[in-house]
Amino acid sequence: MEMKNEVKNYLQTNDIDIGFQDLSDLVIDKENCVFCGSCISLCPRIGMNEKEPKLLEYDPECSTCFRYCPRTYFPTEMFEKELFNGDANKSYSIGHYQKLIAAKSNDETVLRGAQNGGVVSSLLIHALESGLIDGVLLTDKDDKWFPKPVIARTPDEILSCVGSKYTISPTLITYREAIREFKLEKLAFVGVPCQIHAVRKLQLSSPLSEVYGKFKLIIGLYCFSNYTYDLMKTFVQGELGIPLNTIKKFDVSKGQFYVYKKDGSVKQVSIGKTKQFKWSSCQFCKDFSAELADISVGSAGTYSNDWNSVILRTDIGVKVFNEAIEANKIFASNNVDHLKIEKNAFRKKTKITLPKKETLDSMGLLDVSASEIRTYTTLMSLGQASESILTEVMKSDKNLVKSALNSLIQREWITSTNGSYSVINPKTVISNEIYKQRRNLMERIEKLNKDVLPNLESIYVQNNISQLRHRKDLDFT
Repeated sequence: MEMKNEVKNYLQTNDIDIGFQDLSDLVIDKENCVFCGSCISLCPRIGMNEKEPKLLEYDPECSTCFRYCPRTYFPTEMFEKELFNGDANKSYSIGHYQKLIAAKSNDETVLRGAQNGGVVSSLLIHALESGLIDGVLLTDKDDKWFPKPVIARTPDEILSCVGSKYTISPTLITYREAIREFKLEKLAFVGVPCQIHAVRKLQLSSPLSEVYGKFKLIIGLYCFSNYTYDLMKTFVQGELGIPLNTIKKFDVSKGQFYVYKKDGSVKQVSIGKTKQFKWSSCQFCKDFSAELADISVGSAGTYSNDWNSVILRTDIGVKVFNEAIEANKIFASNNVDHLKIEKNAFRKKTKITLPKKETLDSMGLLDVSASEIRTYTTLMSLGQASESILTEVMKSDKNLVKSALNSLIQREWITSTNGSYSVINPKTVISNEIYKQRRNLMERIEKLNKDVLPNLESIYVQNNISQLRHRKDLDFT
């Protein structure tokens, strides 16, 4: 409870002298923006272009945009303690969960337009009809597949948003409208894993209203990576020559990118050809299965494309799902490949950002081994990891990894808590190393002046006095 209050106080504080420039420097310019739309929704001074938020007028440095950004301060352990009960399972790859199953909508209307099993739409319709929520923040599209954040308040409006868009969307941009214009008290959110951090912050403490806009249900979508709209405009319509208004849906499966046309034909290309259109921050995201959602939904792990795999995480998620089954809105099966979901999630969670070669070479000046450098930089990408996870990711000998970890702890490059290792900020680490290098250098200089030079000078004078012509040659003091 103490940590929760500290986080709430942080979110409610507007005098920390941080503004949009800090958000730009640390998030946007570092290619870490997830384009969730929270900063735009919370601050009328912030607008957007096709790829990022931008400041429209002067910045009062209230810090709201920075504090509610999903990429800034987010104490995961605190949120996990708030969300998950003691009965939840915990997996390194997919996080906390109570149950992992397959499910499918029982509504033919939903299934006709659904991406896979239609579970998300059926759950939302049930939550709406049961009174749990009175609106959903979703993403629709226009006839050119350009994403449109919307507020769905009826079953028909929910159904109009079915299907994956495969383009990043600022879904939270409608949050202010849901509160100020529609006065919605109870909201649901459907989005990709990276954006859910912003929703959880808003759920904990909203800067717009204490009455309206309370998030009651958060559904996360499995996501290995997302795309810019250039995927549609440049690749699908440009390179593949398929008019966007002729497309029924897209899908990604088994390393292939599928384009389903309204006339029934299908275009299939290697997923590798879409790589250049990936959203920049996806390279740093480690969450495949939306670990902080109430319910996570995707297609991975199912044995048929017309089913969804579903991860039930929180009590409210389990409750809504079970009620939907009882209401005959969906039906479930235990026929799901748990291991496949774990493998997909592990693959994303263990993606590594490699430092530049000159960085690695220069780190060798610090008298640290190659194994220690690799362990530190790998751990930096992972965020935190156990010894066994590091060994698996690095594909290294466990004793070598253990030795490197022990050495790095002694050097104060990393810390260890309950068997989990994490790096100390490199600014602190390198500053300390520079201080040590400077201190060692000064000690060496002093030793050279005190212990080496006087004796060598004496020997030199004693044996070479006849070669010295000027006073400066004799002045050794």
